[in-house]
Amino acid sequence: MAKTTPQKQPPKQPSNAFPVPQNYSFGQNTPRPLPPTPRPPGSVDLSLGPAIRGALDLSPFSQVAGREPGPDWRNALSAWVRDRAYYPEQASSQGEQGNAKVRITANPDGRVTSVELIGRSGSRWLDLALLVLFRDRTLPRLPSDVTEPISFDFTMRYILVR
Repeated sequence: MAKTTPQKQPPKQPSNAFPVPQNYSFGQNTPRPLPPTPRPPGSVDLSLGPAIRGALDLSPFSQVAGREPGPDWRNALSAWVRDRAYYPEQASSQGEQGNAKVRITANPDGRVTSVELIGRSGSRWLDLALLVLFRDRTLPRLPSDVTEPISFDFTMRYILVR
């Protein structure tokens, strides 16, 4: 008969012992670009800039002088711009891009009373497109507690996706 040697068992942990802590950190929190979204051939990107995780530029696309109408109105303005903004074909065909900036004054009912170009993009087509976007238009109505006209600076970032 062959003798078998007993195998050593690992020491038992007491039932009240906690498991070894694990590092669940994902590392340093740094902004990373999101993967590009597929677009149909020949389409133009009208976004306000490249999509990133975490904000590199914390400046708002619009700055209101005087009484702040609030985030609901800002969101309504963003939707209004998204529905109406366009990239001029002349600028697109010539590969022109840049940031254009306008100062807008609007009444509480949303009617735009003045639009002034205060920052040029380097393309007359892009500057003109931004002026036309707001000139003689009616923006979303301001909150009922805003009784005076407001002025705000609006920056449009025209970026061609190649």
